[in-house]
Amino acid sequence: MIKIGISGILGTMGGVLRNTVLKDSRFELVGGLDKQNTDISVEHLNLLPKMDVLIDFSHPSLLKVLLDYAKENHVKLVLAATGYQKSDFDLINLYAKDVAIFYSANYSVGIYLVRKALKEVSKHIDSSYDIEIVETHHRFKKDFPSGTAIKLYDEVNEALVEKKKMIVGTSSDLGIHMHSLRLGNFVGEHSVFFSNMSETIEIKHTAHDKSVFAAGTLKAASFMMDKASGLYGMDDLLGGNT
Repeated sequence: MIKIGISGILGTMGGVLRNTVLKDSRFELVGGLDKQNTDISVEHLNLLPKMDVLIDFSHPSLLKVLLDYAKENHVKLVLAATGYQKSDFDLINLYAKDVAIFYSANYSVGIYLVRKALKEVSKHIDSSYDIEIVETHHRFKKDFPSGTAIKLYDEVNEALVEKKKMIVGTSSDLGIHMHSLRLGNFVGEHSVFFSNMSETIEIKHTAHDKSVFAAGTLKAASFMMDKASGLYGMDDLLGGNT
């Protein structure tokens, strides 16, 4: 049985993950923490029961503490917080020399398949196509564009013969335009449009329930059990990389 700890356990996704873990006999929930309670330090985390994997749905401000705790206690990390900056990724890559870390901007298997489809389609897209990305989330999501939308842009742009810069919002500038909507209670919806004067291609993913993301983090947790160190992602989990 894999012993799971949850960072951000009082948040929306932390609660969904907690309920998912409690229903799955392969996992044991041993404890959790949340920044709403106190200013978290490594000493606070050391008070938690021994765990195999710590899954983080909290906030980038806790990243350094979680990395230090994982390194000190040989705990594997599954990072699922949003809003990381370049300096955060630099830190993750540094600690991955000693800690087994799994990171993905989105833990949905469907989004992984969309990424693969976008890469294939984009290889054949020429300059006659306009490219637009539209992402919709609930009204309380603070970061925009979402990490998933940025990842979809990266997949498209890396495969294009002629590279295009990201442009947030509508403008006359040439590039891949990114539009972020924050409405009601949307779980997550991402659409990528390729359109010229003759045809339009739309590749779309809609998440109906947040449990899809919790299930993905638990797949990642299971995958990480035999990993001593290194940075892993959905390509490793689902794409057959080792």
